[in-house]
Amino acid sequence: MEQDIWRLWTASGDPAIDRLMAQGLRAMANRDFAAGLGAFHDIITRAPGFAEGWNKRATLFWLMGDYDASVSDIDRTLALEPRHFGALSGLSMIRSAQDRHLEALEALQRMLVVHPNSPGVQ
Repeated sequence: MEQDIWRLWTASGDPAIDRLMAQGLRAMANRDFAAGLGAFHDIITRAPGFAEGWNKRATLFWLMGDYDASVSDIDRTLALEPRHFGALSGLSMIRSAQDRHLEALEALQRMLVVHPNSPGVQ
């Protein structure tokens, strides 16, 4: 079921955006951060209401160690899709790394509301 949700979130319904998403994901997997940022930026520019574009760029910023940029994109993701358990998980990890443990716990609690069976959260 979780995989089905991710599939839904990742598909925009626009073939051009979906191609950019595939490019960005490949670049991220290959740790080609510049190419990934380019693809995700193009997605966000073309489809600012597509939450997964923001979430994937947040993930890339997290991989790059730019927590402030990541949190900014997580905030946008959650504004568009408040039930985005991936964004909430990422927010929790970032806040924990920043020694902001209460905020990390709050993000995990929000995540448990939308995904109570999330592996490892309990």
